[in-house]
Amino acid sequence: MSSNPKDDFSSSAMVDTLYDIALDPRSLENFIETWTDAGLDRELTRKVLEGFDEFDMVFHDHISRADTFLQRDKTHENRSELASALAPFESLAAFVVDQSHQIVAANDGSRDFFGLIEGASLADVNVPVDMYEPLVEALNKTLASPKPTQSLLKVETEDNPTPVVFQIRQLPKRENDLGNLALVVTTKYHWNTYLGETLEEVFELTSAEQGIVRALVEGRTAKEISADRKTSEGTVRGQIKTVLSKMNARSQSEVIRLVLNLRDVSTGHHLPSAETNPMRSLVSKTWWRDEVWKPYQTLIMPDGRRMDYHVMGPATGSPVLYSHMGYCLVRWHEPMVRMLYDLNLRIICPIRAGYGKSENIDRKADVRASTRHDTLFLLQHLGISRLPYLTQGNDLIFAADFAAHHPNMISEIIGLCARPSLPGDFHYSNMGVWHRFFLSTARHAPHLLRFTTKAAVSMGRRIGSIDMFRQMNKSSPSDLLLLEDEALTTILTENAELIAGPDVDITQAYTMEILATEAPWSDLMNAIKGIRTWFVNGGEDPATDVATISEYRDAYPWIDIEVIANAGQLMIYQHYEALLPRIAEAAQQRVSPRA
Repeated sequence: MSSNPKDDFSSSAMVDTLYDIALDPRSLENFIETWTDAGLDRELTRKVLEGFDEFDMVFHDHISRADTFLQRDKTHENRSELASALAPFESLAAFVVDQSHQIVAANDGSRDFFGLIEGASLADVNVPVDMYEPLVEALNKTLASPKPTQSLLKVETEDNPTPVVFQIRQLPKRENDLGNLALVVTTKYHWNTYLGETLEEVFELTSAEQGIVRALVEGRTAKEISADRKTSEGTVRGQIKTVLSKMNARSQSEVIRLVLNLRDVSTGHHLPSAETNPMRSLVSKTWWRDEVWKPYQTLIMPDGRRMDYHVMGPATGSPVLYSHMGYCLVRWHEPMVRMLYDLNLRIICPIRAGYGKSENIDRKADVRASTRHDTLFLLQHLGISRLPYLTQGNDLIFAADFAAHHPNMISEIIGLCARPSLPGDFHYSNMGVWHRFFLSTARHAPHLLRFTTKAAVSMGRRIGSIDMFRQMNKSSPSDLLLLEDEALTTILTENAELIAGPDVDITQAYTMEILATEAPWSDLMNAIKGIRTWFVNGGEDPATDVATISEYRDAYPWIDIEVIANAGQLMIYQHYEALLPRIAEAAQQRVSPRA
């Protein structure tokens, strides 16, 4: 950035990018870069920019117009419709493409076989050349048709002796579609993990025998299977005979039909929850998996709103109130849940208004007061009168607010990557780009926050929750490392459904919360001096750096603060083995306050 901020400030570029976002929310990243390059996330810069006040007023009008376009963006509804179009083909590789050959929806099978990801171009993914050219030709013909039509395409490749058949069908055009879409269903069978587990549980098939069944379903002959496995054809035929016996089947065709029927009760763990997947309990391999994926509980608030909440750990365990942060880190994965039982620890997580199926509060309501009342109502419902409050990131404001109003109910506050109130805007300067933009915008340009939050939600739906997570946390190696754990990635994907799922939009909730956290609230921090408070901050937290932690210590000297160098914002998943025993100790030591 130049020494003279005026050199970097271009109002026309800013407005142009604003409308780019409205047409394609993925342009939000360009807008953020333009905004920060112009120094508009710093109070001092905004004061010295010539004509900024006038621009800000005009810009406000452009936001309103662009928001109208963004409102028309049917990404939310379209994703639900496209998911419905793919749903009948869960066991096959299937995907949806637009007229520019961009992948607009893809199921697990197409991701596994062809490397397809939403937002990518068909030309850029792992489709063999001898398959790509005839597929594109058939796609172009189907998409160019003036009315919905379908065609079949058979493709043989050098790498695969079994032909692949593509059914290509033009989807009915929906409102706001810029062009035609085509649903492509292939004969590539997608073998989900749970199907293998079902075969093991029901028919006691070994891993090798499951492999035989999978090969048969994929259309392979005994000769082809033996060649792949580098074993004799006689050995394979013997294994097929064993499979037939164990499955009480008379022929290979009967085995295939049985497996295709079993897929309906072997849906993978990527489904949201047991509430929407009633068959989960039938295919769970262990009791622990049921415990991880048990449905959320529901409470009706005094004003008639629905609030969901999640309880992890033994019902008689020592309770801890847990706040899920903006990432909505509600569910934990199996090793963490196991540890809760070892420690006799019960985690109680209210899902705040506007997240998941918890209904929004009124837009003009006080988000701090509403969250406090909801939390109190839940604790009274559960019959809990005193416990520690485990909070994360920006959610510290809710813990401080609750403790300030109900000091006898909170035994101590535990903050993971917690962000207390600080004056000025120095603490924004070394944040990751995304965190810096949204948090500083709440302080300096609040009129922009709702629009950009809505765009971020739309962008997340388009590129997928995991890619959005990568985008927002690219400055945190520790957070990105979590994505190498497949089981944990599944949990993070599930949590993301509470933010931008088919029936969820956290725009209002997040906007209200961030406006509250970035306004001054040091009075709350001072009000809880008498309550033991300790922080564990991360050295790779994209929202806090070492200099900012020094500011915390100076502003609030009574708080014990330690730093884990190799921890990011999601440290509860990264360092649970060290953190949970300390949290359990706090829960077990909760005692009634002195009279």
